[in-house]
Amino acid sequence: MLMNKNKMVIGQGAAAMDIVIQCRHLPGEDSFGRIYQERITSGGSGANVLVTIAQLGAAAALVAKLGEDQFGRQFRRELLADGVSDQYLHVKPGGATMHTYVFVTEQGKRSILVNRGNSFHTLNPEEVDESILDNASVFYSDGCPGGVAVKLAKAAKARNIPVFIQMECLPSFMLSEYCTAEQIDELLSYADIICAGRDVYCELAAKADYLFSIQDTYEKYKPAFGVICTAGEEGAIWHSRHGAISCGVYAINPVDTTGAGDSFCGGLIYRFFLQGAGRKDTLTFATACAAMKCLSPGPRLRVSEAAVTNFMNKHSMTNL
Repeated sequence: MLMNKNKMVIGQGAAAMDIVIQCRHLPGEDSFGRIYQERITSGGSGANVLVTIAQLGAAAALVAKLGEDQFGRQFRRELLADGVSDQYLHVKPGGATMHTYVFVTEQGKRSILVNRGNSFHTLNPEEVDESILDNASVFYSDGCPGGVAVKLAKAAKARNIPVFIQMECLPSFMLSEYCTAEQIDELLSYADIICAGRDVYCELAAKADYLFSIQDTYEKYKPAFGVICTAGEEGAIWHSRHGAISCGVYAINPVDTTGAGDSFCGGLIYRFFLQGAGRKDTLTFATACAAMKCLSPGPRLRVSEAAVTNFMNKHSMTNL
């Protein structure tokens, strides 16, 4: 599928270093577990999404703030190596970069602890100029910090640039002095697509039924292209004014599910907004991106569009 090579995705969101810890099982309260391997690699949902897009073949740039430390320097080096522009990265003098501890089991299950540092969340709206959107084809945000996310989403809407909002974390987890409930609500009101997991929609709607919650979120915010729910082994659902469609999953043996949702979002943005594919084809492509990420360790997908197409041709998808 052909694509205009001049298309650019501007993304604003999480930039973090991940300390990935391989273990046999996730220890429970007052129990022990053995670490078999650990390594430090770049992560952060916003950055992971943009790396997927860049590796697939489009231009991408990240808006975020790092600390002036070893983690920040490594993050920048690896972001550039992965093909994402660093021209909108800010650095807090003497600051500490956000980092996470990602515990991954042999079955690919994970748990994450976040050390926010003192830099990422302090990016102020005044530090970011709306003109960075002038050459953008899509604006992506994962919602933090809230002031910057709202400013850029509002500016993108004024420029008729599609706004893609990924809610990777529960809204209640996002809340802080740097991201308020009012900012989250305003941000979602600017969205053309909202993408999140089942638990996020349930919290947004204050209901236990995620299918009801998906529709409720759509009815509240009415994003132009709808809302998408990633439901793990149950596949994905896309609800819009044209109705709801669903997509199965690829039968794989996962190595590490970290970043699968980010890879899904990156593949979706690439296929739907940059290549103009239909909803069903887009869901299938994005699901393939997520599956391929699960087959390799670490939080980022580094594959070409041709590799994704080859994967889709060789692997079968379950019917839900």
